[in-house]
Amino acid sequence: MKKTFLTYITLLGGLLFSCQDLNLEPKGILGEPELFGNEYGVKKYFAGIYNYLPIEDFLYYGTNSDNAYRPNNYWEAGKFSQGNMSGEFFNTWVGVDNDGFAYWPYDRIRDVNTFIENFPTYRDNYTDADFNKLMGEAHFLRAFFYFGLAKRYGGIPIIKEVQNPLAGAETLNVSRSTEYDTWKFIYEDLKYAVDNMTESSESGRANKYVAAALLSRTMLYAGSIAKYSQYLGFESEAATQSGLAGMDPAQANEFFQYCVDAGKVVEAGPYSLYTRGYPDKATNFANLFLDPASSESIFIKDYDMTSPGNNRLRHSYDALMSPQPDMSSFVGAESYPPLDFMELYEMPAYTNPDGTPVRFDSRGDIRNGMEPRMRGTMYFDGDELRGKTFSIQKGIYQSYNGLAADAQGGSNGAPINSGGNRILGGRGWTTEINGATYNITGAHGHFDDQGGENNGWGAAFVRKYINPDMATSDVREYRSDQHWVVFRLGEIYLNTAEALYELGNRDEAFDYIEKIRDRAGAQLVRPAIDVTTTNRGTINNANYPYAVEKSLQFIRDERARELYGENHWWWDLRRWRTADQVLNQFRHRVLSCYYVADEGKYIYLDEDNRYNRSWTASKQCYYEPIPWGEIGKNGNLLPQNPLY
Repeated sequence: MKKTFLTYITLLGGLLFSCQDLNLEPKGILGEPELFGNEYGVKKYFAGIYNYLPIEDFLYYGTNSDNAYRPNNYWEAGKFSQGNMSGEFFNTWVGVDNDGFAYWPYDRIRDVNTFIENFPTYRDNYTDADFNKLMGEAHFLRAFFYFGLAKRYGGIPIIKEVQNPLAGAETLNVSRSTEYDTWKFIYEDLKYAVDNMTESSESGRANKYVAAALLSRTMLYAGSIAKYSQYLGFESEAATQSGLAGMDPAQANEFFQYCVDAGKVVEAGPYSLYTRGYPDKATNFANLFLDPASSESIFIKDYDMTSPGNNRLRHSYDALMSPQPDMSSFVGAESYPPLDFMELYEMPAYTNPDGTPVRFDSRGDIRNGMEPRMRGTMYFDGDELRGKTFSIQKGIYQSYNGLAADAQGGSNGAPINSGGNRILGGRGWTTEINGATYNITGAHGHFDDQGGENNGWGAAFVRKYINPDMATSDVREYRSDQHWVVFRLGEIYLNTAEALYELGNRDEAFDYIEKIRDRAGAQLVRPAIDVTTTNRGTINNANYPYAVEKSLQFIRDERARELYGENHWWWDLRRWRTADQVLNQFRHRVLSCYYVADEGKYIYLDEDNRYNRSWTASKQCYYEPIPWGEIGKNGNLLPQNPLY
């Protein structure tokens, strides 16, 4: 039993919604007795609140406060959401400006508080079980909004009652609570929800397991902040000294234990890792995100194709992820998986121990021995989509006699690339070598003549969430309707594993990791505890501000492998307090395929991204600034967060 909700059409602002299932009337026609006095009315009231929950899905637009959590600006939201604001598979780093994301949803919190405050008036209309269930649902909704605030700002004003707008400033200007109290408030709201909500499943609504899943996620975040914020060097900042930005490391285990406890609640529910017996585990993993009846999905956000011309119920994921020609009728792929992420998975070697490139008989041989989960996450040469086969090649070397490093990241100035030895071109271009004609690139290669945009930049394309059954003519903007998985059991296992490890229960932690890796078709390994940092490229930088045990780093890497493209990586770097190290002049790399003409073989090279773009996250990223516009209205929000 999964939980889903529809993306509703906003009518007359705020909470005025309708959808094909609920057929809601404008809220203004209904008074409080009609809304709160029966469960159908409550459903109408909650429908609009669900639509504004801070769920980072296909349409999430992290740098625009007006559009951050609802699909108003479809093109900009649809385009930038593909980068998950973290650049994890997009070629643009979306940073934080001086006013942050300006996410400040106290209007939505007021709507929830109105219900919590006034609903007891109608208690006699309900059984105890139904009354408690609806009150629990309201606390779940409120906690979700506070989570969106807390992970950005730390300590924030906790408002549990409906404020009178005519009250004086001493009442309305609520001060920020400490960061500890903020996270503890989220815990209390969600614990109330878990204890009072039922197990019953209804489309568009949360139940106790959904509340427990949110509790698992939020408490892991809080525990990490408590443990690792001490390494930021913010001790002299006024917000830190006031407890508004940072917590005592001694409080970390409290939150980690809450995370473990919440995970156990979810495990008792009707969920299991998705294993539907597909021909291979790669297909199984890919279909996990497309199957509306997935046994792993705890809560999903639905989109709807049944309302022609209604873009608000659709997204553009396929159009922005599928390349031309033939797999998309739109602009072509805007995104691609960097080599930095590819190397986290088990994949075949493309460089020999002596430093020379491995020779492959065909481009598709790169898939041989690859972890199935990797193939379920990414498309490679030889894979099929919508009846077409991926053909991914960057160019040709007339000969390649040297080390892989001799290409110097693909620079045209490298000796092995000079004198016409390396040949690049555009889609469909050919060249003649010793009387034979060769295609310079594949149909989906990264092309030297097209500016680098809207076509492949590396040896893979994104597969996760791609709908293979769409007709090519439909692969355009606002035509995709696959759902977004908000919570799934795989994430809960990873949350529990990390929290258990942080609590010192290492063997039990890896029991959960092995469940994930078994489903993934990966090797079952338990790295030795080694109190040294690991250095696996730019993602796992050796310059962390604190020592990371190798086995803990393995769990962190497992999150990157399992949750790639699901909007977790950026938030994970933030809560681990490693973003400014990992993303310090971070230049992602690409895996490029070349044909070696005089050998009739293919090689794969580790190259710089096309324009050698770099991304840097400073220590400011760990706390966004309290919006200055809000401070102008309420001076009690000061002191401002660190470094602003």
